[in-house]
Amino acid sequence: MKLRGYLIPLRAEMLKQHRSRTRGKAVFFSMLLWPAIAFLTSYYAMQPYRTGEGSALSRVIPPGGVPLFLLSGYLVFQLFWTTVQSAWLFEQERKQGTLEIIFMTSSSKMAFLFGRSLYSLFNGIWMFAAFSFLTFWFVADPGQVEWSVLLPVIALIVCSSVIWGAMLSAISLFSRDSGMLYYIFQAPMELFGGVRIPPSVFPLWAKGLSLLFPVTYSLNLVRGALYGNTGGAWIWSLVVLIAADAAFVWLTGYLLALAERHARAKGNWSLF
Repeated sequence: MKLRGYLIPLRAEMLKQHRSRTRGKAVFFSMLLWPAIAFLTSYYAMQPYRTGEGSALSRVIPPGGVPLFLLSGYLVFQLFWTTVQSAWLFEQERKQGTLEIIFMTSSSKMAFLFGRSLYSLFNGIWMFAAFSFLTFWFVADPGQVEWSVLLPVIALIVCSSVIWGAMLSAISLFSRDSGMLYYIFQAPMELFGGVRIPPSVFPLWAKGLSLLFPVTYSLNLVRGALYGNTGGAWIWSLVVLIAADAAFVWLTGYLLALAERHARAKGNWSLF
């Protein structure tokens, strides 16, 4: 019964997001167009750089592995960025008045946050994910890929991105302007997370910043499985990501309760 009480508002929120955010068929093509353009831009931008033996990049990217490196980077980045967008668009709930209604009901507020994040993931990534997997087949060496590791890792990263988006949505409960999330997470997450440039070539201060983003550990796991390199550093990334997911779930619940108490104490008659 408790699980059913969680799944019903989760499904309801996903349906609400679908009805409010679907704007014609053209939007589905943009889901593939913009990530594909970003991938091609990065690919051709890296062509003048030396990636052969003796270069700094050769320690991370195997010879001829630039397309696979970038493709895996943008696939994982899009997973996390689509859920960041769910928090970025959170201010629409305030403008439409639906946030107050949701908080005055007895439904699970955690289900509401995770429903937003889950729909954003499915809505924004499915087409680019299909494109990426088809490209993987031609770019990657199937014999080198550890499939028994890669598939569970992708499932873990999907869960991690949903948890990340739900936590950011909980943070957005404290502010009427959640647009700041775009500026905080879009470019820094892409740069320091290792989407286009491996963090190992960064200076020490930038390496420290890269450790703050879950996309960094996710990319270590995916690329390790693709290149058949699942040693100690790979296991460390796995442990950190799982621990971070558990911490983010707890933090989401804590922030949700804190935001509701804050809104009741500081809000007006409409709660927020």
